[in-house]
Amino acid sequence: MKKIITLSILLLTAITAFAQHRYEMRSGIATTATCTNGQMTYATQYFDDYGALDCLQQHMEIPGFVSYDYYTITKGDTCWMVVEGGGTKKFKNPTPDLNFLNLTPEVRAKYKIQDLGEDTFLGKLCHKYSYEVKQNHKKGQWTVWIYKGFILKAHSSLGHLESDIEVTELRENVPVPAEVFNVD
Repeated sequence: MKKIITLSILLLTAITAFAQHRYEMRSGIATTATCTNGQMTYATQYFDDYGALDCLQQHMEIPGFVSYDYYTITKGDTCWMVVEGGGTKKFKNPTPDLNFLNLTPEVRAKYKIQDLGEDTFLGKLCHKYSYEVKQNHKKGQWTVWIYKGFILKAHSSLGHLESDIEVTELRENVPVPAEVFNVD
């Protein structure tokens, strides 16, 4: 369970890397489906101000064991995990400089980014990349499909955890409720 939450945090922080104008969309709402070692989770991701504000709302349920909602909110290089009924944890974004609209030589080297060409997903032409993220002495491997700077699809591995994340619907440039970015 803790590993699934850690992987979800890594996913969000990879998706919500800090930089001005991270996305070529002013705002958006994406629904996602994630399969981690056979366990499905579903989430809604909200973003505004071209990605400067980001919130992933997720419901975690393991039948007969646990069921709760949690949110990961990113504002700049700071993230908060808010668990309903369980408090708030603040942490540093592990990928504050990873911005797919501005892949500098330094960022490419730091994350060992490889350009894998183009591919279509969800009817949208995407740039495909692979990269590494190190956090808490662990190294995660990612392959991502990027549309307008936004991750539409990803495959990740972190130790023995394998995850496939897919956006099932993306609504671009739509109003996003400001309260989803509140950290209370």
